Amino acid sequence: MEELKNQYPDDCIILGNIIKRKNNLKEDDIAGAFSLMQDSLQAYFRWSVIRCEIRSNLKRGERAEIKDLLENIVKYLDEVHRDTRVLYKLGREDLRNNREE
Repeated sequence: MEELKNQYPDDCIILGNIIKRKNNLKEDDIAGAFSLMQDSLQAYFRWSVIRCEIRSNLKRGERAEIKDLLENIVKYLDEVHRDTRVLYKLGREDLRNNREE
């Protein structure tokens, strides 16, 4: 991870920020879910590019640990995006239902 922090410091800061925000997200925080949903999708695409850059410079079987780490980061960001999208959708539906009553 140190190598990634040195090569991509801003992206690592953004990733850390997303992790903190996901851990602190409350079920009724629709605005927070929407913001996190957007940010995690953007970070997903950025980390996908980083993963491709690093993998293209490595040979098969070389530095498997960094490849696995990048794969896990991308999967995590995808999960955050999916979770927050569902949370946002459910929260929005609850608001609509409460207004109708």
